[in-house]
Amino acid sequence: MNKAQLIALTQELLNEEHLENRSEDLKLLKREYKYVTNRDDESFFDKQETDKFVALFKELAVKEPSLLVSALDEKKKVIEEAKKLLDRTDVLAASKAMDNLNEEFRKAGRTSSKETDDALWAEFREVKDQFYSKKRAYFEELDASNSLKREKKENIISRAKEVSQMENIKEATQKMDELRKEWKEVGYSGKGDEHLWREFAKAMDEFQEKKKEHRQEMLKTFEERVMKKEELIKTAKKLLANSDFSKEEVEKVKGLRNEYKAIGFAGKEKEDDLYARFNEVIQKYFEEYKFYKD
Repeated sequence: MNKAQLIALTQELLNEEHLENRSEDLKLLKREYKYVTNRDDESFFDKQETDKFVALFKELAVKEPSLLVSALDEKKKVIEEAKKLLDRTDVLAASKAMDNLNEEFRKAGRTSSKETDDALWAEFREVKDQFYSKKRAYFEELDASNSLKREKKENIISRAKEVSQMENIKEATQKMDELRKEWKEVGYSGKGDEHLWREFAKAMDEFQEKKKEHRQEMLKTFEERVMKKEELIKTAKKLLANSDFSKEEVEKVKGLRNEYKAIGFAGKEKEDDLYARFNEVIQKYFEEYKFYKD
C-alpha cells in the first residue's frame, strides 16, 4: 500500500464514528506506521507524505490508543493472555484462541532489540508448549474415555439384539426401555458413534416391528375371545330365562364360570363390560335359584 492509500485510509477511519469492525485496517496501519517511521532514505516528496501520514496516524491514535502500543507491550499482553488459556477447560475453544494469539504475536513486529525479541519468543513458546502438552493429555484421556464408551455401547447393542428376540413382549419392552436409557447415559463416544447408533436403532426398530405384529395378533385374539364371551352371555341369558333349576341346568350354569375364565383376557377396552354383564346374569340366576329353594 503506497503513502497516498495509507493517508486516504487513515482519513477514512478518522471520519468513521465507530471502529469496532475495522480491526484489520487498524492493524494494517499500525504495521505500516512502524515501517515508514523507521526509514531514513526518503526523498523530500516522500518525507512530506510520511509526515502527513504520521500526523493523521497520531490523530487517529487519540481516538484508538491501541495504535501506539509498542511491540514489547503487545507481545507481553499476548503472553499473559496465553497463560490464561492454561486454566481453560474448553480445550477446543482455547486451542483456537491460542492459534489467534500466535498470529497476534507474529504481527506485533520487532521490539528495540534482538535479545528482547528472543526472550519474549522463548517465554511465549514455553507457554505454548505447556498448553499443547495439556491439549495432548486431554485428547489422550478423551480417546480412552470414548473407547470405554464404545465398548459399553457395543454391549448394549448385543443385549438389544437379544431382547428383540424375546417372546415375552411386556418384559422385552421394559428391558428395551432400560437399554435406551442406558445408551443415553453413556453419552457421545467420539468417532464411530453414528455407526453404533444405527446398529442400536436397527435392533430397536426390529423389536418395534415385532411388537407391532404381536399387537395385531393380540387384537385378533381379543376379537375372538370377545365373540366367545358374548356367546357365553347369550347362553347364560337363555338358562336364566328357562330357570327350571334342574340339577343339570344348575351344573351347566356353574360350569359357565369356568368356561368364561378359560377363554382368557379379552382386552382392556371390553373385558370389564363383558364380565359385568356375564356376572350380572349368573348372579341373578343363583339369586332366583336360592328363592326357588327357599
